[in-house]
Amino acid sequence: MVSLALTAATLCTGLGDGTAARNEAPTVRGFLLESASGERVSLEEEQAGRVLTALVFLDVDDAVAQALAPRLAAGERQYRGQGVRFLAIDGDEDDSPERMRAFAAASGFEFPFLRDPFGAAAERAGATRSGEVVLLDGDLRVVYRGAADDQFEDGAARAAPSNDYLVDAIESALAGETIDPAVTETAGAPFARRDAKAARAITFHRDVAPILWNHCAECHRPGQIGPMSFLDADEAAGWAPTIAEVVAEGRMPPWHASPRHGRFVNERRLTETEKKTLELWASGGAKLGDPAGAPPRPVFADAEWRIGEPDRVIELPEEQTIPAEGVQPYRYVAFDPRFDEDFWVQSVEVRPTARGATHHVIAYLLPPGMSSKDALRNPQTILSLSALGGYAPGSDPMRLPDGQGFRVVKGSTLLFELHYTPTGKAATDRTRIGFRRSRVPITEVVETGAAMNFSFRIPPRATDATFQASHRFRAPASITTFTPHMHRRGKAFRYELERQDGTRQVLLDVPRYDFNWQHTYVLSRPVAASAGDTLRVTAVYDNSKANPFNPNPDTWVSWGDQTFEEMLIGYFDFVGTRK
Repeated sequence: MVSLALTAATLCTGLGDGTAARNEAPTVRGFLLESASGERVSLEEEQAGRVLTALVFLDVDDAVAQALAPRLAAGERQYRGQGVRFLAIDGDEDDSPERMRAFAAASGFEFPFLRDPFGAAAERAGATRSGEVVLLDGDLRVVYRGAADDQFEDGAARAAPSNDYLVDAIESALAGETIDPAVTETAGAPFARRDAKAARAITFHRDVAPILWNHCAECHRPGQIGPMSFLDADEAAGWAPTIAEVVAEGRMPPWHASPRHGRFVNERRLTETEKKTLELWASGGAKLGDPAGAPPRPVFADAEWRIGEPDRVIELPEEQTIPAEGVQPYRYVAFDPRFDEDFWVQSVEVRPTARGATHHVIAYLLPPGMSSKDALRNPQTILSLSALGGYAPGSDPMRLPDGQGFRVVKGSTLLFELHYTPTGKAATDRTRIGFRRSRVPITEVVETGAAMNFSFRIPPRATDATFQASHRFRAPASITTFTPHMHRRGKAFRYELERQDGTRQVLLDVPRYDFNWQHTYVLSRPVAASAGDTLRVTAVYDNSKANPFNPNPDTWVSWGDQTFEEMLIGYFDFVGTRK
């Protein structure tokens, strides 16, 4: 067995004496599936940082799969330390999670066994039979396809295999050698697809409600941003074709981070099975089914506030009038909320009343003794301030875990920054901010930092104008969230941590930035940064006619408040231990 420390160059020559053939190899598009144990597993996440991934398609009733499974388990244990990942995928829609778990336990699987009842992963990988293996390199290109071995061939079964095709392919790829053979025939049973039957059987209460209620209803319910309620079966059924369309196109649920870098607790992604269920429900007539088969309706902490009932609500002291048209400069409204003691905040929600005409709201905290005039002397001053809360299209409330919080100092005042974008119809706004104090002792203090670039200039008609900004940590920190911010020419955004030894780690990659959805990406696990490490952000802008949101492709663009100008801000939150 070859044991090597692998490099990117090794994989680039994995098919022989040149890279051209490798570059022409088909690429498998990523997928998200649920495992037999209920975990959500992404191909891109599993592949990140690995050199090879073996996708093995199985049907638990198939003799080929039953004979092959224990050898797969042994192979995975043998190669996991060399950067090789195994994913078993069940392509039979009749195999229940219970049967899959029993099969995996009997076979000794220590890797995910995924459900693919509608064949989405099999279709993307080009797999059609049980026992078929698709081996992928680090860029998800196919380097081997076929049987794992030759125990079953031409209708006959040997007592044991004489050729271990998968092992040979892995060894060759690890050694940077030609994989031969790169394609073999698979003897397993073909997967059957019964979409038409499934479409007739799918109902809202049994199949669709769990998806919409778990992933969509927080916004799609009365009083929230969604324009329709998915808590009501009849209303959801009326929107079934639209739901299927926007889900298939990736417009909903809104989420723009690449799954290859970072894992996030607030990720909004549906599995391929969930997407197909919505598609088949719509095509099958959006049947409602028996309400008795529905899961319990979701219970929300408060009908209006997503954070639950606030401890205190602060609203603008005066109603703001928004004209029907015209460029609106930023408005600043100072307000003394009379904070008469220090306290720790755990969750905050900002709710404009004229949501459609509100570009953003930030409620800056002015420390005691600082006036609004002091804060507004230059952009660097105000952007360096902490904020009680903020709002932008598509943003979520801030909800920190127990033990984390940010401090509001006694005597602090608020400075509301209000940016309105007229919609063609006059409106009024009286934004409110609700917050909840921490109920438990604070052990980790949350702070906000930003990597900003004020000096960039985007040329006319540029399609990929790229600029950077950075923040150097002066003390150890644990990074918890990212909020990239650009305007209408924003195309892509990336955060990387450069450590003092010169290594770099991509923490967040947003390949298709969408100005209409100002996400905060909350890491599943904080990333530790040492004193002297640098957080670098890279922003890409499209100032060409190909950008449908571009206000004017024939002009130079630089920093400015308005959406026809641009910004480059990489906000991030980090925590430190309370002293």
